[in-house]
Amino acid sequence: MAEMGLTMAHAAAALGLDRYNLWGTSFGGRTALWLAAQRPERLLSLVLQAPAAILPAGGPPAARTPADMARLLYAHPERMGPMPARDPAVLAKQQKLVGRLRGPPRDADLEARMGTIDTLTLVLWGTLDRMIPSETARHYKELMPNCHLVLVYDAGHAIDAERPEAFAEVVGDFLERHEAFLISRTETLIHP
Repeated sequence: MAEMGLTMAHAAAALGLDRYNLWGTSFGGRTALWLAAQRPERLLSLVLQAPAAILPAGGPPAARTPADMARLLYAHPERMGPMPARDPAVLAKQQKLVGRLRGPPRDADLEARMGTIDTLTLVLWGTLDRMIPSETARHYKELMPNCHLVLVYDAGHAIDAERPEAFAEVVGDFLERHEAFLISRTETLIHP
């Protein structure tokens, strides 16, 4: 995973990006954290959506079917479109790659480095996340010195897909106003 973080940093440099905001979702959150730990000078801010860098014992449950995956990703799968059928050959390759990269549920080296990441960070978690429990979010707040945590009500793991308006409002405001995002500019019944 550390190598993957550096690969992403090299890719951003090849694109001519000097400094940028970085968003990591689930498994990509672990990669984003490694990039932030190794190249903090490149990041303006970091957004982590239900990152899979710290997992409870046993890790996330396995999904065998598209319906299983929908139940893991969404608090309300019935509101979402059907999950597309997946090519078994592609799925087998993906599972093999993820199995190789995933590593242990807790990475002591990464967690130690998280304490050195001073990049302004927003961690979002759905209150109804079935893949990685929202209680896991506290670890990021405890480990990272410049971390803000937002729990998104009535959302599962895929917050951006299930509650796109709430996600866009919070992340957009965070990127625009940094720490001031904590004070909402809009009158809403539920924020986020």
